[in-house]
Amino acid sequence: MYQKLFILHICFISLTVNADNSTEIKKSLELTSLSDWHLLHRQLDKAKYYSKQSIDLACKVSQPLACATALNNQANILAIEGYYTDAIKIYQQSLTLATNSPVLYATILANILQIQTTTEVTFNQVLSHMQALPNSKEKIFGLLKLAYIAIETSSEQAYKILQTVKKIAPDNAYMKGYLGKLYEKNHRYQEAEYLTRQAIFLSDSAPEMLYLWQSQLGRLRNKQHDLMGAIKAYQQAVKHLQNIRQAILGGYRNPPQPRYENTDAVYFDLADLWLQYARTNPNKRQAALEKARQILELLKTVELENYFKDDCVTTLKPISIDNNTAVLYPMIFRDRVELLLNFSDNKIQQFTITTPQANQKHLRQLVNNFQEQLRNPNSNYRRLLINAQTLYDILIKKTVAELKKHHITTLIIIPDMLLRTIPFAALHDGNNFLISKYALAITPGLTLTDTPKKLKLKNINMLMAGLSKSVQGFAPLPNALNTIKAIEKQQLCPNIPYTSLTNQIFTTKNINNQLNKKDYKIVYFATHGKFEPNSNRSFLLTYDQKLNLNELEQLIKLNNDQPIELLILSACETAVGDTQAALGLAGIAIKAGARSAIASLWQVSETSTSKLMTAFYKQICNNTYISKALSFAKAQTTLMTQYKHPYYWAGFLLIGNWN
Repeated sequence: MYQKLFILHICFISLTVNADNSTEIKKSLELTSLSDWHLLHRQLDKAKYYSKQSIDLACKVSQPLACATALNNQANILAIEGYYTDAIKIYQQSLTLATNSPVLYATILANILQIQTTTEVTFNQVLSHMQALPNSKEKIFGLLKLAYIAIETSSEQAYKILQTVKKIAPDNAYMKGYLGKLYEKNHRYQEAEYLTRQAIFLSDSAPEMLYLWQSQLGRLRNKQHDLMGAIKAYQQAVKHLQNIRQAILGGYRNPPQPRYENTDAVYFDLADLWLQYARTNPNKRQAALEKARQILELLKTVELENYFKDDCVTTLKPISIDNNTAVLYPMIFRDRVELLLNFSDNKIQQFTITTPQANQKHLRQLVNNFQEQLRNPNSNYRRLLINAQTLYDILIKKTVAELKKHHITTLIIIPDMLLRTIPFAALHDGNNFLISKYALAITPGLTLTDTPKKLKLKNINMLMAGLSKSVQGFAPLPNALNTIKAIEKQQLCPNIPYTSLTNQIFTTKNINNQLNKKDYKIVYFATHGKFEPNSNRSFLLTYDQKLNLNELEQLIKLNNDQPIELLILSACETAVGDTQAALGLAGIAIKAGARSAIASLWQVSETSTSKLMTAFYKQICNNTYISKALSFAKAQTTLMTQYKHPYYWAGFLLIGNWN
C-alpha cells in the first residue's frame, strides 16, 4: 500500500533536492521501495535491513520528505510487528518532516489513527486532510480506511465518507463491501447482501480481500436463517484464504483493512456454523462435528504459520490415540464455551456451557486474574482456588462422566488462543488439582503432532546445557545446574550417555558442534528464555548470544537426522495474558523439530524447578514403559507434597507427543 505513495513522491522530491545529494535521495527512495516490498511479503529481516539503510541515507542529507518517507516505512514495520507505541513515536517524527506533502502527511495521520491508544490524532483531523487531497487512488484508499474505522463508531459519518468514494470510484469493490458491512450493522440484511455480492463480483481488482466479502455474505445468510447458505459462503472464504495463504502470511494488507480485521476469525466462524448445524441435525451430528474439528485443526495450522511467518513450519498428518487417551478442544465464543471431546474410536462429544461465567469477556478477565495469581507465590491461595474451580467447572466438569466412562488416564488439550496462557494442571475440582486425576499434555493441533510413541532409552544420547552465571544483563541462576550435576554424578540416568555444556562452554558454536557430531534424543537447556508476541524476538540465552527460534530450528534440524524426542527448557517465560507469546510456547516442539517439549509459562522458583526436573528424570530414566505425560504428572504431584501453591509446580507444560 505504501509503494504507491512512494512513487507519488519521487518526482516532487527529485525536483527539490540539491544536486549534491540527489544521488543519495534516489538511492534512499529505492531502498525504501525495497523495504516496502519485503514488508508486504512479511520478510521482516530484509525489510528492516533496507529500512535502516534508507534512513541512514535520507535523514543525513537536508531533504525532509525523503527522511519522512523512510521513517514512515520504519514505523510501518514496527506496527506490523505489534510494537504500536514505538511505531507511533516514529510516525510522529515522520509527520513533522512531511508538512510540505499533503498526501504523505494525510497518510501518516491515518496510520497513527489506526494504531493509536490515545487521542493525539482525531478522526476528524485525518478526515479533513484526506478530503482536501485531489482525487487519486491515495485519496480513495485513505477515505476507505477511515470509513472502515467509522463503521465501528459512527454509522452516519461512515455513510457520508463512502458516498464520497462512490462519486470518485462508483465500481470500487471496497466501497461496495463496506457499504454492505454498514447496512449489516443497521440490520438492513437484504440491501447488505446485494452490495456484498457486488463486492464479490468486483473483486478482480482486489482479490486479496475476496475472503472478507465471502465471510460477510456468510454472516448475512446466517442472520437470515440460512445456515447451509452461510456454511457454503464461509467455505468459499476459507478456500480462498488457503489459496492466497502466502500473501496473507506475507502481511499483505491494502489500506482500508485495519489491524483488528483478523483472518483467523473466518475459520473460527465456520467451525461455529458446523457446531450450530450439529445441534440442529441429530442424524448428521457426527459428520458435522468432524467438519468442525477439521476446521479447528486447519485454524491451528494457520495460527502457527502466522506466528512463525513460515508456511513450511507445519505438516498435517492423520494421527490415532489409544483407548485411555482423549483429546479436548475448548472453544470460547462471545456468549458461551463449546467443548469437543475426541476419543480413540473417533467419536466426538459436544458440550455447550452457557453459564454467566462462560462468556468471552468474563472468561478473559478470569484467565488473566488466574494467571497473575499463579505467577505470584504469595497470592491469596483461597481466591486462587476459587478461580481454579470456576475454570474447572467451565472447561472440564461437563466432560468428566464421559472421561470416566472411557477410562481416560491421559487428557490432551488443544487450547483456544486465550487458554494458552494458563496451565490446565492447576484447575481444581473442589477436592484435587486436575493433574492429580489425569496426565496432561497440550498440543497446538492433533494433526500437527507426530504419531505418539514411547521414548526408547536404548542407544540414545542426552545433551545438557545451562547457565548459572549472570550474562548479557540477565540474573544468575544458581540452581540451574543442579539437575545436570545430578546426571553427571550418575544419580539419575546412569545408563544414558550424555554431554554437558555449562556456563562459558555453553555457546552457540559448541551447541552446533555437538549436534553435528551425533544425534541427541534428549536436549535440556537450563537457561533464561522468553516467548514474545513476535517470534523473531523470542529467544533462549546462551553464554555468548540470544538464540532466536529460527536459529534454534536451524541448529537442530540441520544437524539431527531424526527428530529430537524431548526438548526441555527449564527457565523460560511468557508475558501475563499474552496469547501470541503463548502461541510460540505451544509451537516450540514443532518449530524446533522435536517430538515433545517441556517449557514454562513463567520463570518459576529455581529450587522447585530443580526438584521438578530431577523428579521427572527419575521417572523417565527408570521406568521403561511409562509415557512422558505420566512421568511428568508424577513429577508434578511429587512436588505438590512439598509445595502447596501451584506457582512452584504448575508452570511447566508438556507440549506435543505425550507418549
